[in-house]
Amino acid sequence: MRPFFFCTIRMHIREFVQNNPPGAFFAVLGNPVAQSKSPLLHTFALKYHNINASYIALDTPADAFAWVGQLVDMPGFRGMNITIPHKHRIMDLLQVIDPLAMETGAVNTVHPVQIGLAGYNTDVSGLEKALMPHALLFAARPAIVLGSGGAARAAVASLKAFGINQAYVISRKPAGNVWPRTINKVAVQMASYDQLPELIKQTSLIINTTPVGMFPNPEASPIPPTCVPLLKGKVCMDAIYNPVQTTFLKQAANAGASATIPGTGMFIGQAADAFRIWTGKSFPSAEAEKLLLESLR
Repeated sequence: MRPFFFCTIRMHIREFVQNNPPGAFFAVLGNPVAQSKSPLLHTFALKYHNINASYIALDTPADAFAWVGQLVDMPGFRGMNITIPHKHRIMDLLQVIDPLAMETGAVNTVHPVQIGLAGYNTDVSGLEKALMPHALLFAARPAIVLGSGGAARAAVASLKAFGINQAYVISRKPAGNVWPRTINKVAVQMASYDQLPELIKQTSLIINTTPVGMFPNPEASPIPPTCVPLLKGKVCMDAIYNPVQTTFLKQAANAGASATIPGTGMFIGQAADAFRIWTGKSFPSAEAEKLLLESLR
């Protein structure tokens, strides 16, 4: 792979819209976005295919969301990724929503089409790709999903591909979370962390979708210390990709987990599908993964 030099372009969405820069662009919207590696991967992929466009990280606090409408009307707009906290709110601006994104209640990829804006959830396929090599270790048994946000709903939706029909969604306030009874034909049962020890015994797969353990607080873990020994023989995945080896994954490995899966595979997978939706071209996944891992060292 030829040397690749990258400089993050990041600014407030208001500033970007008001400046109205020329040229085609893609973007990632969220708050915060400073830690996002999406600009790194997509800028590389655009250069790889000699596509004359930029990819920009746009800080979009909740009180600046109104600027999104002007952003998508800019002549150079070609598509965007959506991250926390706008994956649900963005759906109000869309004319077409993929059925799976509708069911999960979250959109992370937006593409301009002839009749307006179309929304997709490529987190689901990213999760499927990351889990697939380990499927024989957990398929057809109930799974645990830690967290109750948009990523958790994508995780539940991905389980259908492996014949899993039951997911225990662990939340600190399960009674206050309004979830559908099923997502993508996978039954959902809300549960508290107090129930986690007993539920771990019934499952083979545990997916962390919370931000606990993410940089800049990598020492934290979403699993209570009393549950760590119960991870023996389980498949443990963390949606976090920075750091690559989270405290949760280290705990699982030390406890004798049958497999530990970092979030890098999911991140590359969702980026690949978003890039294909926008450009119709294949994503250089192997090269992008190498670039991502180098940036996280």
